[in-house]
Amino acid sequence: MSEKPYKVVIPDYKYWRQNIKCQTGCPVNTDSRGYVKAIAEGDYEQAYWIARIPNPLASICGRVCAAPCELACRRGSIDAAVSIRALKRFVTEKYGVEAVKKDAPQYKGALLNKLKDEGCGIIGIAAETDKPVSIIGGGPAGLACAHELALMGYKPVIYEMEKIAGGMCAVGVPPYRLPRELLQAEIDVIKSLGAEIKCGVQVGKDVQLKTLYDESAAVLLAVGAKKSRVLPLEHCNAAGVSGGVDFLRDVFTGKAVKIGPKVVVIGGGNVAYDVARTAIRQKGVAAVTLVCIEPEGKMLADRVEVEEGEEEGVERINSFGPDKINIDGAGVARSVTFKKVISIFDPEGRFSPRYDEEDKITIEADTIFFSVGQAYDLSFLDNCGLDVAMTQRGTISVKEDKVSTTLPGLFIAGDLAYGPKLIIDAVASGKTAAMAIHEYISAAKPELKVSEMHAIVPGNVAAQSWDYEKIQRAETSAVESKSRLNDVFTLVEVGYAKDQAEVQGQRCLNCAVNTIFDGNKCILCGGCADVCPEYCLKLISLDRIRDSETLSALYKARYGKEPLGFGSAIVKDEDRCIRCSLCAKRCPVDAITMERFSFKEVLVDE
Repeated sequence: MSEKPYKVVIPDYKYWRQNIKCQTGCPVNTDSRGYVKAIAEGDYEQAYWIARIPNPLASICGRVCAAPCELACRRGSIDAAVSIRALKRFVTEKYGVEAVKKDAPQYKGALLNKLKDEGCGIIGIAAETDKPVSIIGGGPAGLACAHELALMGYKPVIYEMEKIAGGMCAVGVPPYRLPRELLQAEIDVIKSLGAEIKCGVQVGKDVQLKTLYDESAAVLLAVGAKKSRVLPLEHCNAAGVSGGVDFLRDVFTGKAVKIGPKVVVIGGGNVAYDVARTAIRQKGVAAVTLVCIEPEGKMLADRVEVEEGEEEGVERINSFGPDKINIDGAGVARSVTFKKVISIFDPEGRFSPRYDEEDKITIEADTIFFSVGQAYDLSFLDNCGLDVAMTQRGTISVKEDKVSTTLPGLFIAGDLAYGPKLIIDAVASGKTAAMAIHEYISAAKPELKVSEMHAIVPGNVAAQSWDYEKIQRAETSAVESKSRLNDVFTLVEVGYAKDQAEVQGQRCLNCAVNTIFDGNKCILCGGCADVCPEYCLKLISLDRIRDSETLSALYKARYGKEPLGFGSAIVKDEDRCIRCSLCAKRCPVDAITMERFSFKEVLVDE
């Protein structure tokens, strides 16, 4: 039986970058590895700026980000991902906006100085214009865009229909997860940079879109998906039935909310749990039941949301979908009937639930919330006087850059550009939109200057302790459940203490450090493979490598002839490597070095 051939990748700049998976997993390319390692070394201020420079909402993300960096973390394939989000919270609490609180000008000065020191290339590049840039929507995408435009030197003006800015961070994310004073502190810094925010202004009612378009250098639509989707069930419009997002908005904007003692939430995502956990904190509520079509292991909600919901008394029923809402003689909802889910997707992987019509349950309810998705309110586009191309699905048509519309000078960002995603996705979209707006106004595309460096690193490069590979992930603790149910403002999560943060930072495998092999020195002794604790190195013959034009060219350049199947190579499984450097220490001829890859991408405005 022949052995399976290997597919070989010869490293280049793109490879080295993608090898730092936490950074490539972050939509704004935050160097998570960088600030985690800085925390492990006790350099908290440096850690904060590494986290903050690419992300204008770093303090918010330290609390509520879904952490795609952790999903990408290589350590997760070995035991458990590094606690990147919790470590970000640790440093933002020490040096972020929540640390300076109301002193936004002081923070502004520190931020500008740091950006200049880093040579980010964005400050002061605005083209001459006496018109503002109008941003419709004050959520994460709009705030991020305003932040970048203000740094460039433009005059961004945000129009927000709610009485408070922040978008779903203010009216959707519960205060027990995201303190409102922290959110306001982030907003205050953006305002201090020169952005203006006009709250309580609804475009299409208080001001017309065409007016803004005519009087602005450019317009960004970042309205977000803030409408609840309600399934077209029997009696779905009955009294006592409403959208979960609408309920959250009412609670978090201070409106009087009255719900019955028995609450049913339909849905299984994070927003559904926000609704359920907010409902159970309301006076007079005795029971909250969350019902979703997904089985327990396939729920869309984060595991911590499910666990904390259970601690607080949220009952969960999996694999049942809504059939109908039952009402009394007065037309008021009294219960919901659900039917057992047989399957959720069809053989092609498309969403197409199938049910067992004979297996049904009925749950009593005084209040029923739908949390099965969100929609946009684009009514301000009706008869707006602008030729805005739409798709067949009723969304705004967007170009390949994901922010430009068919109407020059009109841009979109956030949920409106790609559908509901994460807060950090909205931040990335807002930043992309800001650069597209700058290119539109200036009629020039800034050049991106890229530089890379590889430096030899001695010793144990992964961590400060030789036992780093044995350190277990420590979850953040939570306030006792009974204490946090009194209101929606009592914080649930307790962050890391200093010693705990440094130990957790040492779990990072430092994926910017790479194992470099010098084939001219190697004597094929196999000592590196023998000593590797993760069995990620292997010596093989060239005939086991899949045909590769790149490899053939490399072989020919070195030996002056085509590979004939003889010769040897060392292959490495990057996913298993823990950067222990034992292979480099074992090599008798110094053919192996551990080298840290670093890069810098800077905008050069012409």
